[in-house]
Amino acid sequence: MKVIYTDSLVIGGGLAGLRIAIAAKQRGYDSIILSLMPAKRSHSAAAQGGMQASLGAGIKGEGDDEEIHFEDTVKGSDWGCDQDVARMFVNTAPKAIRQLTAWGVPWSRVQKGDRDVIINGKKVTITEKNEAHGLITSRDFGGTKKWRTCYTSDGTGHTMLYAM
Repeated sequence: MKVIYTDSLVIGGGLAGLRIAIAAKQRGYDSIILSLMPAKRSHSAAAQGGMQASLGAGIKGEGDDEEIHFEDTVKGSDWGCDQDVARMFVNTAPKAIRQLTAWGVPWSRVQKGDRDVIINGKKVTITEKNEAHGLITSRDFGGTKKWRTCYTSDGTGHTMLYAM
């Protein structure tokens, strides 16, 4: 029997497992990822919606911040979430989006000018500011007060997985 030694064993080759292995390597630890299937066939590859972070770049996210994101998260959990974890998540999410950008995730970007969107089942025209052009955009997802779901078309999980 062959024995393999490692500093950490990560079970699962999806986004969470890959992110843990990257963090371990950044701290100088060797990791082995154990998965039943290749990473590109994990459930993460099928994730389409996006990742929430209070960047506030687009007109519908204007004024968003970590406190509003926290309130939405707690309310969305019907006050059942671990609020310390929710606070950590909302404080970390904007940094994680920017880190994923540096790693090559091609987030959809704000396009200045008018665009048609659907809000509450009705077609509405919104106007994005010129100074926001090129910033990471967001869309409505999950009934939050502000638009904060960063995405890459409809293949967010796929593009995040391949970047990582």
